[in-house]
Formats: sequence, C-alpha cells, structure tokens
Amino acid sequence: MRNRSLRTHFLLLYLLLAVLAGIIVPALSVYMSTKAFNAYMFQRRQKDLESLGESLSELYDEEGGTWKRRRVMDVLHHAPQWTGMRIALLDGRGREIFTLMPGPLTSSRAMRYDNISISLGRRGRLEVVHRIPVGYSEHSFITYLTRYTLYGALIMIAAACTLGWFVAGRLSRPVIRAIERTKSISRGEYDTDEPAGSVGIRELDALTRGVEDLGRSLAGQEKLRRRLMVDVAHELRTPLTVTRTQIDAIADGILEPTPERLSLCVNEMQRLADLIGSIDALTRLEGETLTIHTESTDMREFLEPVIESFRPVFGKAGIELSEDLAGNCSCEIDTDKFRHVIDNLLSNALRYTDEGGKVSVKLSCEAKNIVISVSDTGIGISEKDLPNIFERFYRADESRTRVTGGSGVGLAIVKATVDAHGGTISVNSVKGEGSCFTITLPSA
Repeated sequence: MRNRSLRTHFLLLYLLLAVLAGIIVPALSVYMSTKAFNAYMFQRRQKDLESLGESLSELYDEEGGTWKRRRVMDVLHHAPQWTGMRIALLDGRGREIFTLMPGPLTSSRAMRYDNISISLGRRGRLEVVHRIPVGYSEHSFITYLTRYTLYGALIMIAAACTLGWFVAGRLSRPVIRAIERTKSISRGEYDTDEPAGSVGIRELDALTRGVEDLGRSLAGQEKLRRRLMVDVAHELRTPLTVTRTQIDAIADGILEPTPERLSLCVNEMQRLADLIGSIDALTRLEGETLTIHTESTDMREFLEPVIESFRPVFGKAGIELSEDLAGNCSCEIDTDKFRHVIDNLLSNALRYTDEGGKVSVKLSCEAKNIVISVSDTGIGISEKDLPNIFERFYRADESRTRVTGGSGVGLAIVKATVDAHGGTISVNSVKGEGSCFTITLPSA
C-alpha cells in the first residue's frame, strides 16, 4: 500500500469491503441456508414416517395383533414415495416382516444417508433408510439461491467501486488542494484569489482553512519583514548620512570644525548608538538568554514614584495626569526592567495626546491577577494598525517624523518584557478618541 494515492487507498478499501460483504457473507449465508434446508427436510420426513407408523399400529390392532401382508402393503404403498427410500417393518423380536425397496438409483452423484427409526411399541418398529444424492433434492433451491447471491455480490462490488471512486475523489481533492497550496507557499506565493471551498467534512475543512490561514499569516509576516528592513535601513541611514555629510564638509575645508557642528555629529552618533542599544535590548528580551530578577513588589508603591516623575512633564505640556491605584496589590516583577514598561507607555501617551487632553493610570486587583491600564484621550490608533503595533520598527505614521513617533522599538520591548514576566498586554483604541493599554500580571 506504499506510494499509492489517497483515492487508490480508498478504492481498494471499498473493494475489500465489497468482497467481504458480497462474497464471503453470502457464501456463509448459502452454507447456513443449505444446512437449515436439509434439517427441515429431515424433520419433514420424520414427521411423515411417524404418521405412517401410527397407521400401521392401528392396522395391527384391527387385525387382532397380527400383520396381514396385503393390508400392510396397501398402507406402505401409500407412504411418501421419496427417491431412494427403503422401508422395513420389523416385529417385536426385530425380525424383518415386510420390506419396501424401490429400484436402484440411476444418479451417479455421491450418496448421503438419512436413517430414521420409528418405534411401534410392542408391535415392533419401522426402520427407514433414505439414500439421497448430495444436491439432488435441494439442487434447484440451492442453485437458485447461489445464482442470485452471486448476482447480488457482483452488483454490490460494482456499486462499491463506483461509490468508492466518487467518495475517494471527494476526500482526496481537498487534500491534493492543500498539498498544492503548501507547495505554492513554500515558493513564496502566500496570497491566492482562489476560494478555499468546503467539502462538508469537519477535519478536511479545518485542514483547508488551516493552510489558507497559514498562507495569510506568512503573507502578513512577509510584509512586516519587508517593512522592517526598510525601517531599519531608514533609521540607520539618517544619522549616518548627517554625520558623514558634516565630517566630509569639514574634511574638505568647506565647513569649520566648530563645537556646534561637532556636537551635531556627536548627537547623531548617540542617536545611532541608542537605536542599536534598543535593538540589542529587544533581541535579549525576545531571546532565551534573558534573565530577570523578580521580587515581591507592592505595585502601588512601585507606580506612585514613576507617575510623580512624569507629572512635571505632563504639566508643562498642558496634559492632565491622574491615577487610580488600589492597595494591597503585589506581584513578582523585576523592578528595573518593568520601570521601562511604564516609562514607555507614559511617554507614548504624552507624545500622542494633544494639549488639554487626559492620561490616566489605573491599578486594580482581581482574583489571581493584577491589572495595570494606561489610557489617554490622544489621536488613537487606526484599526488596520492595531494588530501590528507590537512589531519591531512598526509605526502607524508613515512619515517617520520625530515629532509624532520614535524608532518603533519601544512597544516591542514592552511586550517582550511583559511576556518575560508571565503576563499579557493588550490595547483598545479608536482613531481620534484615544487608546488604552492594559497589562495583566499574575499576582503574588
């Protein structure tokens, strides 16, 4: 059964089932029917002979306890005239009195003998030997049964092969389609305009949907990868270009190496170093080498100084910063690394909220978790950008200006840090109405 198609496997399986159901089962049925038929015929002969014995007993009594040959022969001649039957009447001592034996059988078939003995009490007994050619008496019945059983078996095999061909085709088509789809995905053809279709079988439909979902997921990852390459190139190119332009101008004598120009070069190099540091930090956070040192921390005591450190900045920007912090909420965190999470969320809220807006930090305790939320009334995030904001270098603003966005690494670091603490982070946002980032951590 190796190296055969799914359709061939199903077809052979249906054929095997048809052979079992169409030949073996009917053959057993014919065998059992033959045995039942022979048993029925034997019981019928025995019943007829018992009736004959009763007639002979009545005759014996009528004749005063003697056997009259003429009358006995009259009774015996009216006995069932079965082919090959020998009837012998014996007296009480076992001596043969009368015998009725037909002529020899003309058939050359093998014989089967049915011996029947009918007791007549003190009068004697009636012995019958019925020589039956095998298949003779029931020949027409068995032939008829066998012929139509064979016809039924052939029809069943043909129907099974036809049904197996169509069923196997229906089952194999989605599998073949999934194989072709995976091959196209391996060639980088992630998107397809061909509908997946449905065969009405749960597992096969799930397989088809899974392959299509894989293609769409890989297509999205490929777009993010390309965008990531563009973003990294852009982020690295800008400070390098500025620095090289300044240094080339100074080296060519076009510009004087003033402290201001050298300071600009230093700032751009620092910007480049910060970007590389963020990438390195994110790599460590997302890798297996990340080590966090957690300790039981009262989250209210942890959050209050962080919020207070941001209050002057928010006040200068004309943005209201409020908090609602529940008490007795403790969890295991690395305070140094988790401080960066809160700093990043508050910085983003400050950057994307206009003057006169509001930013709120809330801490609440649930049964087994603590929940920290940072919400703002800023510009919000569009629905198409929400699934990707935690990706590296992803920014909703395509202009990449420093006024409206950073390097695009901050939220990726936030998510990696929260994941390392065994928590989750999610976001709800409406474009033009604001955003709310929610962190859920297991409580201590």
